[in-house]
Amino acid sequence: MKKIWASLRLRGFLATKALDYSVDFVKILYRIYLNHDKVIHFRNGYPVYSLSTPAVFSKPASNFIARTLYRGIQNKNLPNLMSLAVNDVCNATCAHCSFFTAVEEADRSSLTLYQVQKLIKDAQELGVSVINFVGGEPLLRSDLPDIIRAVDKDFSTTILFTNGWHLEARAVELKRAGLDSIYVSIDAADAHQHDTFRGKPGLFKRALAGIKKAKKLGFSVGISTTITPEGYDQGELDRIIELGKSIGVHEVLVFDALPTGRYKHREDLVDNGDWIEEMVQSAIKYNRDSDYPGVVFFAYFTSHRSVGCACGTSYFYVSPYGDIMSCDFNHAKFGNVLEEPLWKIWNRLTTLPEFCQAKWGGCKIKDSEFRQKESISSGEGLVRR
Repeated sequence: MKKIWASLRLRGFLATKALDYSVDFVKILYRIYLNHDKVIHFRNGYPVYSLSTPAVFSKPASNFIARTLYRGIQNKNLPNLMSLAVNDVCNATCAHCSFFTAVEEADRSSLTLYQVQKLIKDAQELGVSVINFVGGEPLLRSDLPDIIRAVDKDFSTTILFTNGWHLEARAVELKRAGLDSIYVSIDAADAHQHDTFRGKPGLFKRALAGIKKAKKLGFSVGISTTITPEGYDQGELDRIIELGKSIGVHEVLVFDALPTGRYKHREDLVDNGDWIEEMVQSAIKYNRDSDYPGVVFFAYFTSHRSVGCACGTSYFYVSPYGDIMSCDFNHAKFGNVLEEPLWKIWNRLTTLPEFCQAKWGGCKIKDSEFRQKESISSGEGLVRR
């Protein structure tokens, strides 16, 4: 009798408390990862805490949780995030571009549609639950919708990073292809300053028009911005966030400027975290206010408080030519998918001592010790075989 009563009490407890516990679990999960627990959007009925993660209780979220379980069972790193550069061309010349010179190679051809489709299938089989489409400028690739359609949406959420020039014109076909989220790059709240920074007159106006169209179609929409120390001192972050609020974006993703690409000679960005920490703390007030978009930081993600530097641990980058790199800011090459299976390259990358564990101290590319060890300060990178 006592056993039956205990079972009934357990069932009653679960019936009355499980919902509250699920809410608490989700809120704490995202508070740790994002530094806030604010739902920023409901996409297709599912709550979204950040564009950079699958919507809560969606199938890609289930895939992420399942892969985390298998990661523990196998005692082996599995990737949950892939950034795929779909092309090597761009219609802007951004001052901070990490792709420029470091990745683009004029004598090589971008992967064909068939090759990209196979890569996506292989990446999803390996465990990827988030796929970023980047470039170059990805909207300059005409068959981008076909690439998006190649993603099994039961397993992965899809995100586009774009400068926004062609977004208004192509948003409908992206929606039909099944794209989930869009980050539009805005690096200054002033149109002239933004266009000058990106070397493209009229870009700011076109980007805002694209954002408006994307919101109307139901995408989760965010601003992706790069903030320099001098820009932060001049109040640019606050102006960007206020702009995001005024145009109704769901999130502002903040990258602190990194010493790579066109900024590879900026030694002031190496081992310099005080201003970044101040910047992260300055956004707490916005995340507590439901009238503002969520504000998340690359620097926070890579810190000891969140997941740490995930490059080569749970994340990898694919160049337009099929080269596998640990991240789009560290340009060391570990293999090419046209020459060997993706899983073999991942196994090589993720078992190296410097990559088999997440670096809690922050992004590796900003660490002078790592830069010296990997000989990446020249921006040329290494080929690891």
